[in-house]
Amino acid sequence: MEELTVRDWFVLVGLITGILYGVIAQASVFCIRRGIADFAEGKGLASATGWLGAIFIALPLTQWMLSERILDESQMVYFPESLSWWTTALGAAAFGVGMMLTRGCPARLVVLSATGNLRAWFGLLVLGISAYATFKGLLAESRVHLQQMGTWDLPTESIFALFPEFDRPLVGIGTVVTGFFALRHGLSRSLIGGLLIGTLVAGVWWATAILGSDDFDPINPVSLSFVAPLGETITYVQLASGLEPTFNVALIGGVILGAFISSMIRQEFQWQTFESAADHVRYFLGAVLMGVGGILALGCSTGQAITGVATGSIWSLLVTIIIFTSGYLTHVRLLKNK
Repeated sequence: MEELTVRDWFVLVGLITGILYGVIAQASVFCIRRGIADFAEGKGLASATGWLGAIFIALPLTQWMLSERILDESQMVYFPESLSWWTTALGAAAFGVGMMLTRGCPARLVVLSATGNLRAWFGLLVLGISAYATFKGLLAESRVHLQQMGTWDLPTESIFALFPEFDRPLVGIGTVVTGFFALRHGLSRSLIGGLLIGTLVAGVWWATAILGSDDFDPINPVSLSFVAPLGETITYVQLASGLEPTFNVALIGGVILGAFISSMIRQEFQWQTFESAADHVRYFLGAVLMGVGGILALGCSTGQAITGVATGSIWSLLVTIIIFTSGYLTHVRLLKNK
């Protein structure tokens, strides 16, 4: 039997992680957008406990790995030496708008697509194509040029590491505060899903950091994110004979498989489609905004608001705040137009 290479192990980790995420997110109805929408409707933070639970687990574990040098900020996309503040902010704002228009972030759309939701499939295709066109395709050269304008040089280390004498107490305080808001509504299905997803985020960081430290074939560690991986997956599906599978491709495939299995076991698989042409247009615009915006913002509501925030990246904190604010204002506007 041929021995698995480092890249083979990455693909295997991606597949297992994707299946677990798909099962957890489908069964727990994990959705960051819903938390923002409910808050905008005056329903409080009960629906946001999933996101808070994910941070509650992922933050201390990721910070521990950074402090022990299991993870290295220089190997992560979340700590660029410089980045355009206005394109990043614009991308985050666009993503927030798109997330509300399509009634789901990229991760949620992947899960929904596996349960028979044809609206989600349409959104994923548009999102993936627009994301990869911005990342490596038709719009890539323009994107690079724009991202060189109005750059900021922010710290290339965790925000907690900026205070070396107080880093662990600060992480502890952040964890306790997050845990308080996450647990104040009780141990709900959403919270349990968030806790498990936070564990996945940290676990994948650890697994890929260990596997990727191979002396002969080093690979930077990765964790959960869904915008660029969707574009990469669509490209792989079309050109598989000339490409090798990656962690990202395996992750997306695993999420679809896991969510499908979970929906069948729970008897929740149901074919759904658009109700009107206006609904179709809404999903198209939302998906384009998420695809382009997610690339400009270096991630999505999972890649930045969970995985990135857990690293303590200042960029991730700024992007998350803008995504949530943009999403909130968009939903309020949509409610007024009903």
